[in-house]
Amino acid sequence: MGENPAMELRTTLQQAAALLQAGRIDDSARLCRQVLAAVPGQPDALHLLALAARNRGESAQADRLFRESIAAAPIPDVLLNHGIFLRGLGRLAEAEAQLRAALKLAPKLAAGWHNLGLLLYAAGELREAGRCAQTLTSLEPARPAGWELLAAIQQKQGDNTAALAACEQGLVHAPAAARLHYSRAQLLREESRFGEAATAYETALACGYETPDLYRNLAEALLESGELERALDSADAGIARYAEDALLHRTRARLHWETGAAGDPVAALARAARSSPRNPELWSTLVGLLNRLGREDESRAVLAEARNSGCPQTPDLLRLDALGDAHAGMAREASAKFDQLLAAYPQHTDSKLSFAQHLLASGEPARAEALCSGILEQEPHNQLALAHLGSAWQMLGDARAGWLLDYERMVRPVRVPPPAGYASAEAFFLDVQVALEALHRTQAHPIDQTLRGGTQTNGYLFRLKHPLLQVLETQIRTAVCAAIADFPREASHPFWGRRIVQPEGDGFRFAGAWSVRLKSEGYHTNHIHPQGWISSALYIALPQEMGDAHNTAGHIQFGVPLDLALPPQRIVRPEVGTLVLFPSYMWHGTVPFTSQQPRITVAFDLVPHN
Repeated sequence: MGENPAMELRTTLQQAAALLQAGRIDDSARLCRQVLAAVPGQPDALHLLALAARNRGESAQADRLFRESIAAAPIPDVLLNHGIFLRGLGRLAEAEAQLRAALKLAPKLAAGWHNLGLLLYAAGELREAGRCAQTLTSLEPARPAGWELLAAIQQKQGDNTAALAACEQGLVHAPAAARLHYSRAQLLREESRFGEAATAYETALACGYETPDLYRNLAEALLESGELERALDSADAGIARYAEDALLHRTRARLHWETGAAGDPVAALARAARSSPRNPELWSTLVGLLNRLGREDESRAVLAEARNSGCPQTPDLLRLDALGDAHAGMAREASAKFDQLLAAYPQHTDSKLSFAQHLLASGEPARAEALCSGILEQEPHNQLALAHLGSAWQMLGDARAGWLLDYERMVRPVRVPPPAGYASAEAFFLDVQVALEALHRTQAHPIDQTLRGGTQTNGYLFRLKHPLLQVLETQIRTAVCAAIADFPREASHPFWGRRIVQPEGDGFRFAGAWSVRLKSEGYHTNHIHPQGWISSALYIALPQEMGDAHNTAGHIQFGVPLDLALPPQRIVRPEVGTLVLFPSYMWHGTVPFTSQQPRITVAFDLVPHN
């Protein structure tokens, strides 16, 4: 050191910090070691070396250096950085201790309150996390991160009104805070204020927050507010900016198809795949949508094109290739490809399920049973595995098929009572029909769903603030609770055994709810609901022709597996106000009908409370 060693030390440390920030880790570390040679145990040098080790991925070395620096002098910023580092390693208790130690020394350290709040939020300690967020917003009201955290906590606590207020208060202090505008948009959409949500998304975009999710959510908000053309334009704008985002392409294709726009709904996706030939997500999304559109020959050609373009052959692409052979009638070739796929990826559940479906269609139920039994050992509530297992047992003549699929006891038609104030169920469901008709804004069935010749509402139906839909949800809960109370107690059964008996509450939650409006010749292909436990069909409005007990048109049928020529095991005639409940793993579909009147239903999936 020269004549002013303290100044030289400070200058060297400043240089080391600048080098570290510039990514010149080795040069920074060299200067720090020079400082430590002159001043052993110098805490700032140890801190910088800890940060350098962290940046190299040398976690144990970084942890040791952080602790040496803190032992030499417990500086709040060092404790803060150590806490952040430990949180990244998942060592949450140690991280919390270091962050609290930093705040004890520096109670106004805003970054400390922010990171402690984030840690507590992730740990589910929402009340304490909220205190951290409130402190942060008091210390630095113009800092958007505090308001974002506060809003996230309040939303998690189920108080969307308070969360919205936090976003809006934060925007008073930081009007150009793009992420706050985005958070506000998300909350507005959750509150069904779709037009306001779309405006807020556009403001976030104007302020610089631009992600594929923003474009997707903006398009969905515009769709839900009835602005179909603008919804598609928004998706197109997102595709222009994020041409390799497969999920955004899926949304764009769905909007194109459902709004009845001219042209090919997957043309933009096909161009993107060919422009980014090594992106397997684009190719697999394209193939999947082509299959949904009934364009199997094109999908097989696209798979060959993807292979020839050098695209990595992911398990999903290989699965789609094997399924393509199966649909083309090349059963032996399909089986060989599935065997190779599962040899390479033995834990790939989707491939096992697709193989099981193919084996059933090929007349090999014993192999299908083995595959599904293996899946269920790891995932006992996998609904598609249960569905295929039931089909395998039925084909094998195994008595367990009747245990798993008891069509008489498990298919339960129940009446949904009208609420107080209505003279009859007919009057109530007529009002519900009017409310639902206004929500069916699209022109075609969803591209990725099972209905044909009709439309489906977008998103979770009961999130909408329409008073009549809230009443309908209450009446449905009443009917479902009565039905579940009558379930037999069979703890080992994959359907009956999932019932949860609670001293208070209903023991279940909605995993999804929607309305379907079928027009003449409309129907549902045979399917199951992979995310449910109990699934349903509640009849809101029916054509007059369905009153004929001798005609099954428009009826719901059970027990006809996909790709298997088996007769229905039970057919239920729909009646307005009747809710048909059944296991989500039970195959079901709708018999086509002819009428000038629509067939309108509400459907939902239930799962037990965790």
